[in-house]
Amino acid sequence: MIEMEKEMVQINLKKLIVKKEVFSIVENLIDGLETPVAIWDTRGVILAGSESRNASRKFPINAASAVIGWVTGSEKAAVVAQMLSYMATTEFEKKKLALETLNKYEEVNFLYDISGKIATCRGIQKIAELAIAEARKLIEATSASVMLLNKEIELLEIVSAWGPEYSQTTKIRLGEGIIGHVILSGNAEIVNDVESDIRYVRGENAIHSRICAPLTTQNGTIGAINLSNANPIEYTAQDLKLFSALASQVAAAIENALLFERLEDYSRTLEKKVAERTAALELANQELKRYATLDGLTQVANRRRFDEYLMASWNKLVQERSPLSLILCDVDYFKCYNDSYGHQAGDDCLQQIAKAICRAVRNPIDLVARYGGEEFAIILPKTNAREGILIAEAIAKEIEWLEIPHSQSQVNQHVTLSMGISSTIPTLEVSPETSIAVADEALYEAKKHGRARIVLKLFNSDSPKYPAMGIGDRERPSKT
Repeated sequence: MIEMEKEMVQINLKKLIVKKEVFSIVENLIDGLETPVAIWDTRGVILAGSESRNASRKFPINAASAVIGWVTGSEKAAVVAQMLSYMATTEFEKKKLALETLNKYEEVNFLYDISGKIATCRGIQKIAELAIAEARKLIEATSASVMLLNKEIELLEIVSAWGPEYSQTTKIRLGEGIIGHVILSGNAEIVNDVESDIRYVRGENAIHSRICAPLTTQNGTIGAINLSNANPIEYTAQDLKLFSALASQVAAAIENALLFERLEDYSRTLEKKVAERTAALELANQELKRYATLDGLTQVANRRRFDEYLMASWNKLVQERSPLSLILCDVDYFKCYNDSYGHQAGDDCLQQIAKAICRAVRNPIDLVARYGGEEFAIILPKTNAREGILIAEAIAKEIEWLEIPHSQSQVNQHVTLSMGISSTIPTLEVSPETSIAVADEALYEAKKHGRARIVLKLFNSDSPKYPAMGIGDRERPSKT
């Protein structure tokens, strides 16, 4: 009889996929996998997805024991094949049930109504609640439950329950009681006199009859749906057949819900990893950008950053008609210092000097940079000549307080700086390099006149020759 029904019942994969609810699920599932997936019928025609030359696996879509199509793609494509197999099997069961109960149109129509309702459910809890509500309409009962198998601890746990027999804390071991044996056997059962069944485990509330069906999918039994009656009642084979059909639909729906939960978890995990990696990449890019503009030894701006900032500041101050001062600093007799104390001590000395300059230069729009080996440069936007001198003197004072010994210096027993300052109001007629040239001339003057001193040069940026408008020379008194 079963073989004859299999021959009569055929599942058309194309018709199954074009169903609105199925097509939506398939489309969302394929999109969620983020890998090329193709669904084929048995004639080799693509029904959905896209063919990939790199498709490494081929998974069958089964309806009962018959292959009705294939899914190709990577290992992830197995999820699509499983889902379609569940749907095809559900469709197969629907058609087989229709053939078996053709003379009971109202009952069959009722089951299809349940299927439609289940299809609209979202989440395992909602599916289980709907299954119990519809089962109670179909078969008389005083208690009902849907239980799922927790494979890790091999216990059946309540998903949804109704009536006095069950609570949300009820748990059943595999093989325990009638329900536990139904899970192991995979066969639905009617027990109309539970007291006479040695498997029956009495609970707080006695029952008379029980009807139980496993929730079975192609991956095995995932749980059970159970009805019981405290009153004397005789459940029939027809009850069992309809109840089993309902269980089949519920199992497929729950399996699909479980698949979607896993996919959502996978998607969330993937999104989290992408977000974490994006954040890490952004942080790495920021670090790279920072390192690209920092001097590795002193951790102040490097020459590249100095050039960029001077150009940007110059252009901005042209528009604002505001002054710009530039200080070039040179460590006096630094070669002698290196020769006497060693290069490691020289590096330490430059690091201390960079920190001292930063302490003296406090305005966030000012920039301290390492200009060359023992040279430092300070860009001072919106700073006039008088203010530039004050900042230079503050730098000299900070260096003095360091008291770094320098026995080879010809001007002081400690490390000192020579400083040249240029100051002007930027214009478009003169390039910012002019400011560097003027500051360099002032620095040359400071070295020429004995070092350990500050020299200021003002220049008229409207003239390409930038003639000096005045020279100031301030010497730091040597310590004895």
